[in-house]
Amino acid sequence: MTLHHGRKPLPVTLAEEALASCGARSAAFEEREVEHGSWFADWDGMLAGSDVYIGLMGGAPKAEAVRILLDDWTFEQVAAGDVGSLLTRVFSGQAKLSRQKFLFFSSSHLLEVRVGSSTYSAGRDARPDGELAPWERALTAA
Repeated sequence: MTLHHGRKPLPVTLAEEALASCGARSAAFEEREVEHGSWFADWDGMLAGSDVYIGLMGGAPKAEAVRILLDDWTFEQVAAGDVGSLLTRVFSGQAKLSRQKFLFFSSSHLLEVRVGSSTYSAGRDARPDGELAPWERALTAA
Protein backbone atom coordinates (compact mmCIF):
# COMPACT_ATOMS: atom_id res chain seq x y z
CA MET A 1 0.00 0.00 0.00
CA THR A 2 1.32 3.43 -0.88
CA LEU A 3 0.21 6.56 0.87
CA HIS A 4 -0.38 10.07 -0.33
CA HIS A 5 -1.74 9.65 -3.83
CA GLY A 6 0.66 6.99 -5.04
CA ARG A 7 3.91 8.40 -3.67
CA LYS A 8 5.83 6.89 -0.80
CA PRO A 9 7.31 9.25 1.77
CA LEU A 10 10.99 9.87 0.95
CA PRO A 11 12.29 8.21 4.16
CA VAL A 12 10.47 4.98 3.25
CA THR A 13 11.97 4.92 -0.24
CA LEU A 14 15.45 5.61 1.17
CA ALA A 15 15.04 2.91 3.84
CA GLU A 16 13.95 0.34 1.25
CA GLU A 17 16.94 1.17 -0.96
CA ALA A 18 19.29 0.91 2.04
CA LEU A 19 17.94 -2.47 3.14
CA ALA A 20 18.17 -3.82 -0.40
CA SER A 21 21.78 -2.65 -0.67
CA CYS A 22 22.57 -4.31 2.68
CA GLY A 23 21.27 -7.65 1.42
CA ALA A 24 17.67 -7.84 2.66
CA ARG A 25 15.77 -10.43 0.63
CA SER A 26 12.63 -8.30 0.58
CA ALA A 27 12.94 -4.65 1.53
CA ALA A 28 9.33 -3.50 1.11
CA PHE A 29 7.91 -1.57 4.06
CA GLU A 30 4.23 -1.83 4.96
CA GLU A 31 2.82 1.69 5.13
CA ARG A 32 -0.29 3.09 6.75
CA GLU A 33 -1.71 6.47 7.46
CA VAL A 34 -2.15 7.13 11.16
CA GLU A 35 -4.11 10.37 11.54
CA HIS A 36 -4.11 13.89 10.14
CA GLY A 37 -1.45 13.12 7.54
CA SER A 38 0.88 11.28 9.93
CA TRP A 39 2.17 7.96 8.67
CA PHE A 40 3.87 4.82 9.93
CA ALA A 41 5.80 2.26 7.90
CA ASP A 42 7.50 -0.87 9.14
CA TRP A 43 9.53 -3.85 8.02
CA ASP A 44 10.87 -6.98 9.61
CA GLY A 45 13.16 -9.63 8.25
CA MET A 46 16.65 -11.06 8.26
CA LEU A 47 19.52 -8.60 7.87
CA ALA A 48 23.19 -8.86 8.93
CA GLY A 49 22.55 -12.29 10.45
CA SER A 50 19.78 -10.92 12.67
CA ASP A 51 16.00 -10.89 12.80
CA VAL A 52 15.47 -7.11 12.57
CA TYR A 53 12.45 -4.82 13.04
CA ILE A 54 12.44 -1.28 11.64
CA GLY A 55 9.64 1.26 12.00
CA LEU A 56 9.51 4.76 10.53
CA MET A 57 7.16 7.48 11.78
CA GLY A 58 6.48 10.82 10.13
CA GLY A 59 4.23 13.63 11.26
CA ALA A 60 3.30 14.73 7.73
CA PRO A 61 3.45 13.31 4.20
CA LYS A 62 6.62 15.33 3.52
CA ALA A 63 8.03 15.33 7.06
CA GLU A 64 11.49 16.91 7.29
CA ALA A 65 12.42 14.62 10.19
CA VAL A 66 11.23 11.17 11.26
CA ARG A 67 11.50 8.77 14.17
CA ILE A 68 13.27 5.47 13.48
CA LEU A 69 12.53 2.41 15.59
CA LEU A 70 15.32 -0.14 15.11
CA ASP A 71 14.58 -3.24 17.18
CA ASP A 72 14.38 -1.65 20.65
CA TRP A 73 16.40 1.47 19.77
CA THR A 74 14.63 4.78 19.02
CA PHE A 75 16.25 7.55 17.00
CA GLU A 76 14.37 10.85 17.26
CA GLN A 77 14.39 13.68 14.73
CA VAL A 78 16.36 11.99 11.94
CA ALA A 79 16.45 14.20 8.84
CA ALA A 80 14.31 12.58 6.15
CA GLY A 81 17.22 12.52 3.71
CA ASP A 82 19.50 10.75 6.25
CA VAL A 83 17.30 7.69 6.86
CA GLY A 84 18.90 5.48 4.19
CA SER A 85 22.46 6.44 5.16
CA LEU A 86 21.77 5.85 8.86
CA LEU A 87 20.47 2.32 8.19
CA THR A 88 23.28 1.55 5.74
CA ARG A 89 25.90 2.66 8.27
CA VAL A 90 24.38 0.57 11.07
CA PHE A 91 24.23 -2.62 9.00
CA SER A 92 27.63 -2.16 7.36
CA GLY A 93 29.40 -1.76 10.71
CA GLN A 94 29.97 2.00 10.47
CA ALA A 95 28.12 2.85 13.68
CA LYS A 96 29.30 2.56 17.27
CA LEU A 97 27.68 0.71 20.17
CA SER A 98 29.18 1.55 23.56
CA ARG A 99 28.37 0.99 27.21
CA GLN A 100 27.89 4.09 29.37
CA LYS A 101 28.22 3.83 33.15
CA PHE A 102 26.14 5.94 35.53
CA LEU A 103 26.99 6.10 39.21
CA PHE A 104 28.08 2.68 40.48
CA PHE A 105 25.19 0.41 39.69
CA SER A 106 23.58 1.53 36.46
CA SER A 107 24.72 1.34 32.87
CA SER A 108 23.20 1.78 29.45
CA HIS A 109 24.09 1.15 25.85
CA LEU A 110 24.48 4.05 23.43
CA LEU A 111 24.19 3.53 19.67
CA GLU A 112 25.73 6.38 17.66
CA VAL A 113 25.60 6.85 13.90
CA ARG A 114 27.32 9.66 12.03
CA VAL A 115 25.72 10.77 8.75
CA GLY A 116 27.46 13.69 7.09
CA SER A 117 27.78 16.45 9.69
CA SER A 118 25.06 14.96 11.93
CA THR A 119 25.41 12.39 14.69
CA TYR A 120 22.29 10.48 15.69
CA SER A 121 22.13 8.50 18.91
CA ALA A 122 19.77 6.17 20.73
CA GLY A 123 20.08 4.71 24.22
CA ARG A 124 18.64 1.83 26.21
CA ASP A 125 19.42 -0.20 29.33
CA ALA A 126 22.61 -2.20 28.96
CA ARG A 127 22.40 -5.89 28.16
CA PRO A 128 24.96 -8.64 28.61
CA ASP A 129 26.99 -9.17 25.43
CA GLY A 130 25.40 -12.60 24.97
CA GLU A 131 21.96 -10.99 24.60
CA LEU A 132 23.01 -8.60 21.83
CA ALA A 133 21.77 -9.29 18.30
CA PRO A 134 24.49 -10.22 15.78
CA TRP A 135 24.24 -6.76 14.13
CA GLU A 136 24.70 -5.13 17.55
CA ARG A 137 27.70 -7.32 18.46
CA ALA A 138 29.35 -6.31 15.17
CA LEU A 139 29.21 -2.67 16.33
CA THR A 140 30.77 -3.24 19.76
CA ALA A 141 34.09 -4.12 18.13
CA ALA A 142 34.12 -0.92 16.05
